[in-house]
Amino acid sequence: MSNNSEVIKDFVYYLQAERELSPNTVNAYKRDILPFLNEVGKELNDITRDDLLNYISKLKSSNYSTSSIARKLSSLRMFFSFYIGEGLLLESPIDNIESPRLKRKLPTVLSASEVENLIESINGNSTFSIRDRAILELMYGCGLRISELLNLYLEDLFLKEDFIRVKGKGSKERIVPLGSKAKSAVMNYITNARMELDKNSSTYLFLTRNGNKLSRVGLWKNFRKYVLQSGIKKNVTPHTLRHSFATHLLEGGASLRTVQILLGHSDISTTQVYTHIDRSYLRDIVSSYHPRG
Repeated sequence: MSNNSEVIKDFVYYLQAERELSPNTVNAYKRDILPFLNEVGKELNDITRDDLLNYISKLKSSNYSTSSIARKLSSLRMFFSFYIGEGLLLESPIDNIESPRLKRKLPTVLSASEVENLIESINGNSTFSIRDRAILELMYGCGLRISELLNLYLEDLFLKEDFIRVKGKGSKERIVPLGSKAKSAVMNYITNARMELDKNSSTYLFLTRNGNKLSRVGLWKNFRKYVLQSGIKKNVTPHTLRHSFATHLLEGGASLRTVQILLGHSDISTTQVYTHIDRSYLRDIVSSYHPRG
């Protein structure tokens, strides 16, 4: 196919401008679609159902997992659908191809006591201990994604009102209540640690020893250290704290709808947060149902 770069360019622009997907998500679509286009080597209108079936067969013989194949097919389905919408395709060659059935994998979740052990494994009151306690308390207490935590600015904190402003996927903002433990840890960090790290007048909340924005790699490295220190045997990641946040709220009696909003899932807009859910109600939910609220 001679114009792969142009074809994918139009689709990528659609994902960025109209779907407002994050750069990581857009790159994932590209990684799913470009190998197929390069493999078949045909113009868009010449791609057939057999081309797709042969590609799926090749993926299976190359030991790709069922979930990986299903994800690639989902990306290709959206890709072809886009060009039908643009009037460049009459029909999608993938329409009558079923995705492989996936076994539903439940996320790893820590118990409330395991979360407690993880946070308490951060020893001492050094600048970095204070910072890292605030990080773990915020991730668990507010159900934050790694990127959301790392991209927090000082201006996103509303400590008097017990809220933080979070910029989620697709640059969508949401307001999340700040539980008592998380608030205390963040205030301790700002008062007793952050000033020692802020060598460049940064506006980011969490900083490195050089005064730069904390990186994803740096967060992961520290997190692994604390997991080992805590003695937790489960296969956990920073995202496990987000899963635990949601699970513990639901177990405590919070509604699924409320937890959806607090997590900032893509099907709930910022407007709905402000219009349909009262902020004081959200704060009461976290205070009542979250173990560290």
